[in-house]
Amino acid sequence: MSYEIVKTIKVKDNEVSIKHASNNVYPKTFEYSNSESLSKILKEEGREELDIEILRTYEQGMFQAGSKNKYTKALEILLHLPEYNAISWRTNWEESKKEESELKLKELLKQALNTELPKEKFILSKNYRNEPSYFYQRKGSRNGRWYKDIKKAIVFNFKEDAENTKKYFINSSDWQVIPIN
Repeated sequence: MSYEIVKTIKVKDNEVSIKHASNNVYPKTFEYSNSESLSKILKEEGREELDIEILRTYEQGMFQAGSKNKYTKALEILLHLPEYNAISWRTNWEESKKEESELKLKELLKQALNTELPKEKFILSKNYRNEPSYFYQRKGSRNGRWYKDIKKAIVFNFKEDAENTKKYFINSSDWQVIPIN
């Protein structure tokens, strides 16, 4: 299934333009195009409904992050809301098809857009030859590296993301999740 890799979304003069490229076309050429459907939502229903619809498109997987924006941050928050797991199509397909679940999802999308990422961040650490080392992993990679420089460590917004990363690696029982400011 194809999706759009989105770099930027601009809203100007009642028009929504998106800088994007298809994931399955090479070479990737990011171009701006006006979205008639999103522009129609903006004109008829307003900015709040537009933001909800864009976030819903990210949630459904039709838009993927090409860079961080307010929608990708809101998606990260949404995926960590306990109420979301009960109605998510990823975990509960039958429940997600119900009309009341659709209304609940809309409220959760609105909540995620209005919520800030947590201030406390986390990194993974372990001792190597009696010195602390910090975990780094490229996005999408299955491999990790350890560096002595804490500035190279991957920073997690949620503690459970750091804990879940540990689960993907063998011999990770001695890794520690450390809060940073």
